[in-house]
Amino acid sequence: MAANLQASGQTNPQPNTCVDAQCDCDVIWSLAQQFAMRQISNHVRADHGIPDYRDNEHYVSGAQVENARPEFVSNYAVRARRIASAYARMYLEEFHLGQKDKIGRFYWLGLGAFAAKQVAVTLELKRVRIARWSALYEGLGNGNLWLFNDVLPWHYGYAAGAATFSECVTARDSRQFVDAVGRNLSNQKGFEKSVDKVPYEIDGETGVKKRKLGYLRATPLVVDGFRRVEAWEVASPNDRPRIALAHLLCIAQHEQGEVLQGLIYDDPDFVWWLNRQHDGLATSDETAFNDWMESARYSSSDGSDLTAMVFVRALVPNLQLVLTSDDTTDDPDFLSVAPDRTVLQNYLQRMFWIKGVAKKYHGLMQGPHKQKMQDSLVRIGQWGDLPDK
Repeated sequence: MAANLQASGQTNPQPNTCVDAQCDCDVIWSLAQQFAMRQISNHVRADHGIPDYRDNEHYVSGAQVENARPEFVSNYAVRARRIASAYARMYLEEFHLGQKDKIGRFYWLGLGAFAAKQVAVTLELKRVRIARWSALYEGLGNGNLWLFNDVLPWHYGYAAGAATFSECVTARDSRQFVDAVGRNLSNQKGFEKSVDKVPYEIDGETGVKKRKLGYLRATPLVVDGFRRVEAWEVASPNDRPRIALAHLLCIAQHEQGEVLQGLIYDDPDFVWWLNRQHDGLATSDETAFNDWMESARYSSSDGSDLTAMVFVRALVPNLQLVLTSDDTTDDPDFLSVAPDRTVLQNYLQRMFWIKGVAKKYHGLMQGPHKQKMQDSLVRIGQWGDLPDK
């Protein structure tokens, strides 16, 4: 059992003998899930924007399991910003198991913070908010939430100790959480339709599904991703950037292929909206759109298709990621736009863009803009107690 884990048990009355006291894997993963859920609960006391966790005790213990039923943030955009905050703070080692001398080991979380912020920006767009009834709005919110439920506890479990993680990684299973934690997890939006889809095991290079796991269980990509974290911790400063990027790409393949693909990108209702987005972006330049409208004038259509295209063009958001704490930017160094005509539901096309985003993020984090990136993550980290609305 790792040094920062505590457990208690009945002592042995016989002198000069020992008795084991174990904090088992189910408890560790229950605490990890509880930690994640506290970040998106309305009933958690916060200090300077950071949800507190049992008075910031620097260990995990079975005594920390709580029976209280949380009230989760209901506004999807607010929830996404609080998720971004949780990612940023854990990247910055600003949590009760954090180690400031190891900032950078959880490299994916830095990029994840910017990505979750961008989900919030999209959900806040007026043209998306007016479609709250749609599979677009629900899919974005559901994907953001259940990716968070999957990925943040992996990082927490590792922070509890690399040896503990190695022993317990294959034991994570939401059906084995302690009762209070399992009950609270099941009260989250989308639980019934999501928990058995997260994750699938895939081939990370092709996206081909190997098997359906569900229940927040481990895959080889997760294991490999955290082996890279362990390697980063003992590597020389010169080797750490390369290892960090390898970790990021493992977790990116996991999140995109093993979580989000089966959860939202294979959902026909969500894909319908993505296809409309693709159609809308295909007419996004003025020349193409004007040509399309001119041809429609002389067609036998009743005009409904023209009305639909104008509506779709106004509704769908652009596919972009801003690598600052701001909603938008005019600086191309901090902006990544998906390649033209990207079919977002296609894993390989989506990963082609994401690998480009990862390369840009890596260049910013390792170059002269590193301080600006860190400052953006600090600002994102301050959104942890945004009020539900």
